[in-house]
Amino acid sequence: MTGTEIDVYPVGWLKELQLFRRALHAGPDARRWAAGRLRRQARSNLRHIRRRQWRDLKNTFNGYLAEPYEFPAGVTCCGTGWTRARARRDLDRLVRAAGARR
Repeated sequence: MTGTEIDVYPVGWLKELQLFRRALHAGPDARRWAAGRLRRQARSNLRHIRRRQWRDLKNTFNGYLAEPYEFPAGVTCCGTGWTRARARRDLDRLVRAAGARR
């Protein structure tokens, strides 16, 4: 995929774990804040399980999202992966698949 700006960013558990790791070095208030975010994420996952919202639960484990600023024709979702490179490759795969369908 060339010529398109792509934003790659962490989501779900990966984002919360990264924030918690950074907060460990920032002091007790930051640790308390980050631990609260982890608890909220866990409660949210339990709520998804109780309501059988499996897609919402799965999305908390996406890792990174690779999102183009302008979606190419035929592409309706973002690339996902546990590394930035994997999310980018997944988005490239989605773009190639959309081009083959036309």
